[in-house]
Order: sequence, then structure tokens, then C-alpha cells
Amino acid sequence: MRKQKKIWQNKAAVAACVCVVAAGTVTAGAAVHYHWGRGTQGAIQADDTQQQNLTAQGVAEVYNAKEDYESLAVTESGITVKPDTVITDGNMVYLSFLVEGYPIAEDAEPGFESVDVYLDGEDENALNMDGGFYDGIVSNENAEPVYEDGSELAYTDDGNLISHYVDEDGNLEYVIRAFSSEIGDSLLGKKLHVDFTNMGTVEKADYAEGVAGSWNFILTLPDQKASEEITLDSRIADSVFTVDSVELSPVSIEIHYSVNGEVETSGDENGVPAFCGVVLKDGTRLPYLGDGGMSSYTDESRTAAYVISAFDRVIEPDEVQALLLRVTPGAEFVTVELP
Repeated sequence: MRKQKKIWQNKAAVAACVCVVAAGTVTAGAAVHYHWGRGTQGAIQADDTQQQNLTAQGVAEVYNAKEDYESLAVTESGITVKPDTVITDGNMVYLSFLVEGYPIAEDAEPGFESVDVYLDGEDENALNMDGGFYDGIVSNENAEPVYEDGSELAYTDDGNLISHYVDEDGNLEYVIRAFSSEIGDSLLGKKLHVDFTNMGTVEKADYAEGVAGSWNFILTLPDQKASEEITLDSRIADSVFTVDSVELSPVSIEIHYSVNGEVETSGDENGVPAFCGVVLKDGTRLPYLGDGGMSSYTDESRTAAYVISAFDRVIEPDEVQALLLRVTPGAEFVTVELP
């Protein structure tokens, strides 16, 4: 029996030279105020306090605060790409890149022909990733798409969604989320390769040729652990799964299960309980916090399983009281209390 994995994507749709980027000098000053990229803010919706805290803790790295920022840019065919913000907790990596010099029609969707993300020396084993140009649309707490200012979506007279790809300076921002499919494979401190090839437009998921070029980067990821490990022994009622442990960070979660019986599977569903959201200590429910990731069994015996899930917004792990899981598709949430 083969080990069955399930990988899912985010819920809201969404080389001439190589630039080697290491931990550089940050602009001097006793109180640096960090500004995350617009796309990164949209991807995990961090407020200003959370941005400052995660950056000060070394979980996030803001390249536009570095003295040598402009030297990190790669320019080809008149288009400049440069890293803006990188965040990792070891499991998930969030990256944003500022793209300058590509004029885009108001009703067009920009896109690279290909984007490859892999660890140093492991290009044959690329990371799982999803990415795209930030369109100014985020998910609210009910998983409903809205503009980043909270306003409702607008449409043209022809019924086409109006997207906001271009910022106030006329630039674009490409956002990537990546993770390893190997459980326990921490990304902290590793060298991450990001290769962009050719830039044009996308229509109905098909790439239309625009400008030829390669924009390649090697980023040294932050090395500060941001997660808290919690040991549990919580049997999920009416199932064969027990939650053994949880690794919770401000931007993702990893859940380990033991399996005590036969698991029912259907189609591409592997039967592993899915992470949906959390309940905070003040009673706030975030049932749609989970935003893409993977679930699998640790081996062919199917006696142990795990889930890795990204978040669609930054949370405070210490404020989490319980997890919201879904054992089978369409079922009610199961609440698992944390100590």
C-alpha cells in the first residue's frame, strides 16, 4: 500500500545573472520601522505591530531596510525584480518580490512563464509552492474575498472582476508560499533558489508571451525558530485519530496524529483530519484560518499521520485555546482543546 499524500492550494485566488542575497546590513537607527511588501501583507494580513515584532524577532526579513538593497536587484529586458520580504517559521516560507518596469493593461493579469523554488543543491527536488502577482484581494475571516481595505469586490460592465495588481508607484509584486513535503525538514537558515523566467500576461490560465528574460536569486532564509511545540493525547471522537502533538507558530501549524484503526479513503481524500482554524482565548473563532498545505501518513503502515497548513493571517500562538479540525469533507468542525 502506497503512502497517500494530499496537497492543497490557497483558498483565495491566488538567466543573465544570479543575485546572491545573504543577511545584510540593516539601515542604522535605534528604532527602524519595517515595511513589509504589499503582497506579503496581503498573503498573511499582519497588522503593523505583528510586522514589527516578527521582523525584530528575526522571523521576517525586510530587504528594503538594507543599506545594499538596490544592489540586490536583477534587471533584464528593462524589467527589475528585487526581493522585498521573506518570512519563515521553519515549515512555511512566504516571499515577495517587487517588479518594476513592466507596463500592464488595467484589465490584464501579469505572469511569469515559469517560477522555480528549490533548496540549495536540491533543484531536482523542488519545494511545493504556489505563487502569483498580488491582485489586492484577500480573504476575510469568513473566507470571503474582499479588497485589502475590506471593501466588496467590484466588476466591470462585462462582469469581469476588477483586480488591483499595480501599486501607487506603478509597480507589481509577486508573492510565493513554499514548503517541503518531507516532514521534519526545517527550512530555517537554508539557501533558497528562486528562478523567474519570461514575463507576460495570463488569460484563462494560459501564458501569453511578453518579455524574454531570467531573474534568479539565492536567498538565505531567516534561522529563528518561531513555533511552539505542544504535547497532546486527544482522541478525536468517532474517529480512529488521536492528536499527539501540535507545532504552532504565528504563520502555520503542524499536527501529528496516531491512527488506531482502518482509515476510510475516497478518491483523492486520504482520510487525515484537516486543519481548518482555531478558537482564541477570548472566544473569537477563526474557522477558515487554514490556507493551503499538505497531509500525509508517515509510512505505508498508516499508523501515524500529519498535517502542515499555512495561515491566511498572522496569529498570536499564546492566544490559541483550541483547534478546529474536520475529520471528513463536509462534516462539522471538531474542537480539540490545547493545554
